[in-house]
Amino acid sequence: MAEMNTQERSSKGPRRAPKSSTRVDLTAMVDLGFLLITFFMLASAFQKPKAMEVNKPVPENHGCQTEVRVSKTFTLVAGKGDKVYCYTGADNETSFEVDSLTFSRQELRERIIQRQQEVKAQWGHQDELYVSIKFFPKSKYRNMVDLLDEMKICGVKRYAIVDKLNEMDGMIAARSGNL
Repeated sequence: MAEMNTQERSSKGPRRAPKSSTRVDLTAMVDLGFLLITFFMLASAFQKPKAMEVNKPVPENHGCQTEVRVSKTFTLVAGKGDKVYCYTGADNETSFEVDSLTFSRQELRERIIQRQQEVKAQWGHQDELYVSIKFFPKSKYRNMVDLLDEMKICGVKRYAIVDKLNEMDGMIAARSGNL
């Protein structure tokens, strides 16, 4: 492990005390370090990936449609500029009020919770709320992830991602410049 090297005396010159140098062999320490790193890598549990379960719709040829009352619905439409437009109502209504929200945690979450409380007051349970999530072409993928996270955080049980925009969404897009 450790060695002492001494210089040999030469016959020329005055006599001096021999100089010794020490050299420490660190091979064993390096081996121990790699063994410890290997042990902790194998013994530790890596973070498991977290994924959200997404239920896929039944193919249309089954003819299964679910009727949802207008008073139980809530529509969120993601647009450009990290804006969310929300309204309550069905496709056939002529008058509706559109709220423009940002993706801030408080504003969007408060609006979802408020709508859950409205449904609970009318129907007896907040799980009766059905949220329809739509996206304008200029919305970002991150906005979809944020909306799905808010559904999970707020405890919304029934929500769907809808790929078709209706007439009301077209009017919202025209007002906000999302098309």
